[in-house]
Formats: sequence, C-alpha cells, structure tokens
Amino acid sequence: MSGMSPEEEAAMLAELKAISTKASDSRFDGFAQKVVKTVAVTDENTTTNGLNTVDFLQGNPEDPALNQYWYSQASVDALTLECERLIKSRGQNYKVAFLSTPSIYFALSDESRGQCWVMDYDKKWESDRGFVFYDFNKPADFGSKTEELIKSFDLVVIDPPFITREVWEKYTESAHALLKENPTFNAKSGQVIGTTVAENAPFMEELLGCKAQKFRPSIPNLVYQYNSYANFDGAEFLGKSNPEIDP
Repeated sequence: MSGMSPEEEAAMLAELKAISTKASDSRFDGFAQKVVKTVAVTDENTTTNGLNTVDFLQGNPEDPALNQYWYSQASVDALTLECERLIKSRGQNYKVAFLSTPSIYFALSDESRGQCWVMDYDKKWESDRGFVFYDFNKPADFGSKTEELIKSFDLVVIDPPFITREVWEKYTESAHALLKENPTFNAKSGQVIGTTVAENAPFMEELLGCKAQKFRPSIPNLVYQYNSYANFDGAEFLGKSNPEIDP
C-alpha cells in the first residue's frame, strides 16, 4: 500500500490473508445459503436480471489457497450489469478480458459471453470456450492464444488475488498488452474496471488512469473493504451506492 515499505506491505498482507483464510471456511456455507434465499430466481440458472448468477457461487466454493474470495451475489450483479451495458451499447466488435474475475464472466448472459474471455490461474474452468490460463507473474504470456489476444480488447476487468502495488503493476502490464492501442488508458481507447482497497487509489490512477467509483462491492469472506475503479466517465451501475455496504 502507499507509504509502506515492501517488507511492511508483505507482512500486512500475510496477516490479512491468514485472518481471511481462517474466517472463510466457517462462513462460506452460511453465505451460500444466504445467496440462494435472497436472489430472486426465475429458473435454476438465471436471476430476474437475465444473468447467469446463482450457479457460479453455488458450484464454486472459495479457495483460500489461491486467495480466492467472491463478491456477494448483489455485487456480482452490479459489476456484471456494467459490463453488459458496455457490451450491448458498443456492439459485437466490443471485446472484454476478465482478468482474475471469473464470477463476473460466468454471470454474463450467454450472448455477451461469446465476445469475452476469462483469464485465470485456476484451471477448473479450462473447458470453457473463453478460458485462458493466466499467471500474473508472466503478464503478457497467454499461451497458445497470445498472438490472437494481444491488442484485441476494448475493456479489461481486473480483481487481483493480492492488493499490493507490485501485483497491480503486473496486471497493468497485462492490460497494456491486451487493450487496443491505448498509450494513456483514456476513455477513447482502452477501458478498465478494477476493484481493490481504498488505500490503493493513488496508484490506481497513476498506473491505469482509474478513479474510485461510488459503488463499493461486498466480499463477505474478506476482512477489508474494496472500492470499484474505472478509467472512464459515465459508469451507470458503478455510479450507484451499494446498499449492502452504504445503505
């Protein structure tokens, strides 16, 4: 975080990860049951928003070993609807890369998902058409699909497993590699949506041109609060307060 030495940052992150890991195992079952009860379901796969939302949280328990903690159902919906809005307003040539954000990718409508890719370290989704194995320590390496994917995306959506600047610098390299010609990450070229803690706001603007949005996602099994960030104006769903966090 800003103002900390690398050693202090690493120590803090290790402590937070230990706390959140301890909490996750005991709290996830209750969280999943709460999701099923509170989301208005029209059939077994979709919510009233027309998104594929319930299945992901029911079928993919969090994995603390990967520092994998999911947004709440309502937060997945809000983030997904922002992406759906952009996809539908820009047309079939608008392509989105979801970096370490599988819950949003899999919540997309089937139609929208056809022009999106999900890039993640967890290979349990590798049978999906849009899955690409991604290791943030190799920011511009997307395996056999590297040549196809470089400089081909209009939007990247990012939620790293760690909050440190060092990790965000690697994700920034990935964004630079994936987005269409976008030397300044301005709204006329590559668009970016990300989530991380409020303390990271200075380097989110420095690295990606992103500013904090009004919407703050809920992550039930994480011990610290995230903000949402975007490098463009006019975000609709990120421009509203989240009643889970800011009633």
